[in-house]
Amino acid sequence: MPFGVSIRLDRKSKITLAVAVVLAVVLLYFSFRGIDMAELGKTLANARPGPLALAAVLSCVALWLRSLRWQVLLNSAAELPLGTVFWANALGYLGNNVLPARMGEFMRVEALKRRHEISRSYLLATALIERVMDAGVLVLFTSAALMTIPDLPDWLHRASQTFSILSGAGILTLFLLPHAQKQVAGLLVKVPQVAGVAGRFLDGLRSLHSWWRSIQFLLLTLVIWPLDSFTGVLVADAIGLNLEMQTSMVVLAALGLSSAVPSTPGYVGVFQFVAVNVLKPFGVDRSAALAWILLYQAVNYLTQAAFGFIGFGVLSKPIDQKS
Repeated sequence: MPFGVSIRLDRKSKITLAVAVVLAVVLLYFSFRGIDMAELGKTLANARPGPLALAAVLSCVALWLRSLRWQVLLNSAAELPLGTVFWANALGYLGNNVLPARMGEFMRVEALKRRHEISRSYLLATALIERVMDAGVLVLFTSAALMTIPDLPDWLHRASQTFSILSGAGILTLFLLPHAQKQVAGLLVKVPQVAGVAGRFLDGLRSLHSWWRSIQFLLLTLVIWPLDSFTGVLVADAIGLNLEMQTSMVVLAALGLSSAVPSTPGYVGVFQFVAVNVLKPFGVDRSAALAWILLYQAVNYLTQAAFGFIGFGVLSKPIDQKS
């Protein structure tokens, strides 16, 4: 396997993968049950290329911004070129789309480790920080978007307000933790069951000791997800579906959070099921929802695969051939 990443799975990983495959099959069945496949195929075939091309461009921009965001974290330990970080990040997305168990995360880490003297545990810790921040921002955006959508039940508006406050407090805590790292580490010693994972998480938080670096990281995160949401709006426009920006944010947040469950490469099954069920209350029928998520995934997979394969070629060169 490239960059020293092995695809050999231990017993626990094999069980997890088996569960993911069974879950994907079940979710695909319920997602496509009763769908007129001829109508779905016609919708996909008649998708307008203009909005899809623009969506692909924005997908590339989002990939670059995510790489810039990762570089912000990484540069607290070493000055890494943005180009190298970009190719490694693209390779990671390619790996997540074609390999099980989110092995793309390990591929991007090993690709950077191979070319720079930087701790593997630190690289993994920064990747974990990215995921935690994304989860917090997704909850915040979802809550804020739901509060702007009329005709929703009062309880949902109240829940959105509560989750907005909680996610905002969580994000603030994430940025304050680096400045109380010694105290937190002392408390973790008393809880050995979580000390290992939490210790790596704290290691990654070292990158946020700088307030300026923290602000850059947060601002990039706050730009990336609305950009992804607008990409979803463009994909919807390509098939004649009127998808509001707030609705796109809600469904993309649900997709992002659903990626935490055991899933097959590329989140096949999980994403289709989530899109169909989240878009239904917004008046989007199942056939249109499936067409939307299939095109949205295709746009992102194609752009990520293109840059991922290039990144594989660039980062596979011997170190002494770097320009």
